[in-house]
Amino acid sequence: MKESRKNHIRPIVLSGLLAMAVLIFAVGGWAVLYKNNLPAPVKQDLAPVAANSGQLQTKPGSSWNAGVYSPNRLSQAAGKVMAPRMVITPAKAAVKAEAAVSKNNAQNHLPAPNKHKTVYLTFDDGPSKITSKVLEILRQQGVKATFFVLGEQARQRPELINAIWEQGHSIGNHTYNHNYHDLYSGFTEFWSQIKQTEEIVRNITGVRPQLIRAPGGTFGHFDQTYFHLLKQAGYSVMDWTVDSGDSRRKGVPAADILKESVADMNASRVILLLHDGGGHEQSAKALPEIIQRYKSAGYAFGVLDAEMQPVQFRVSDAAAKASRNGPSRDWIAANIAPNRELFTSGKALALEVGLLETKLLPGEYSISEGQYRVPLRAVVERLGGRVNWDSASRTGKVVWNGRAIIADAARKQLTITGADGRQQVRSADVQMIGSSLWVSLRGLLEAAGHAPLTTAVTIDERRVKTL
Repeated sequence: MKESRKNHIRPIVLSGLLAMAVLIFAVGGWAVLYKNNLPAPVKQDLAPVAANSGQLQTKPGSSWNAGVYSPNRLSQAAGKVMAPRMVITPAKAAVKAEAAVSKNNAQNHLPAPNKHKTVYLTFDDGPSKITSKVLEILRQQGVKATFFVLGEQARQRPELINAIWEQGHSIGNHTYNHNYHDLYSGFTEFWSQIKQTEEIVRNITGVRPQLIRAPGGTFGHFDQTYFHLLKQAGYSVMDWTVDSGDSRRKGVPAADILKESVADMNASRVILLLHDGGGHEQSAKALPEIIQRYKSAGYAFGVLDAEMQPVQFRVSDAAAKASRNGPSRDWIAANIAPNRELFTSGKALALEVGLLETKLLPGEYSISEGQYRVPLRAVVERLGGRVNWDSASRTGKVVWNGRAIIADAARKQLTITGADGRQQVRSADVQMIGSSLWVSLRGLLEAAGHAPLTTAVTIDERRVKTL
């Protein structure tokens, strides 16, 4: 019975062992098949990471430049390799930033101005709507210029004349209406237009322009009478050395204006003729590049004044022989000599206040009853103070040398507030001339605490100095 049971169990065990063997074989084969059918691992085209580098580097010769990017990976959606994403490393960003700075410096790191090379930008026929654009360009570029204005235009746009003056540019006289027939038929006609424009500018700025530029230039227009009498009357006639060509025809393109303006960059002194009258938009367009070219060539920028040696064209044969109505001796005696006195015998007034010094040119100040009278804003701001115009009270509010001063032309007084808050009121010679406040120089300096004074007059200048 027992033997029979053993014989019965043995086949069952053998069958079980055989089934287990089959199962193990099947599982192993499936695993091998699964392994052999897995996707091959993605090969990273990466060199070993340098110690402590914190970034991956591409192999030499790789199509990517050195940089960090995300490793290739399987797309879960499509099972495709995604393209690597380029990210600039801090080191590379620094290189790019340095390159940008170098490029910027290359544009702005211009040679220092050569004191022996100066360019004088001059603008004729304004002011017009273009003048505002020109003034903005000059402000952005940090340069000054000289504007030869027409009285007819100045009368229509006094705010632009005031802006030219307030921004530190020089103003010259370009006659009233630019009419050649009127101006060159005889000297008295020319004189009449000069005086008409002079009064318009004086009423706006308080200053008489001493510089004159003849419309069309002096060549072919002036004879010796024009030159001689204008000089005797205290004026300085100024032509130019370089013509930008912007008025040779209507609509001269900016590229042509630029080319003519910078044709000769070797001269030590350049007086460049440009125009800011109506229709000269292209001149304003060319102006920034003109300025940059002269800066790159090492030129300093200056403004013309009557103390300079004038540049004048010669008298042409035709002008010398032209038949004109000349002024009489009585007319000359009544007009020329007295006019010169308006410019205080041609002497500049030097002001030396503490460590600062400035100079007022003839026409920028006057002498009345032995006292110097000066434009308030021009003097205070040149000597380190600040002036604000109060249109409501029509007074000038000055902050200078630790004091606040109110200049009141209506009451003829200065109200002074010291650093301690104490206030005092003084009678003073304060006048409105045009749109400018003028004051007694002595009264202004004393109000600001700059007295006592010493004064001197030499053959070259007048000088006022505070001790």
